[in-house]
Amino acid sequence: MDKTLAFIFGLISGAVVGTVAASLFVPRSGFETREAVTERGIELKNRAEDTVRKAQNTANETVAKVQVAAQELLGRRPADAAI
Repeated sequence: MDKTLAFIFGLISGAVVGTVAASLFVPRSGFETREAVTERGIELKNRAEDTVRKAQNTANETVAKVQVAAQELLGRRPADAAI
């Protein structure tokens, strides 16, 4: 899980740095450049929040499945031992 979050953070950080760098080299006025960087930053923030939300949902679903499987295994062991 930690490697996944580190990868997502690195991906988002790289996208932000790339966007800022590209925006600085585009021939626009200062105001237009700042506006574009702000808009892109908001867009990337929203995308990052969506990605994190999806990852959390996936993790929660996986934990729930593992808990159910563990309960089933624990529930079966005494029955298996009696046989």
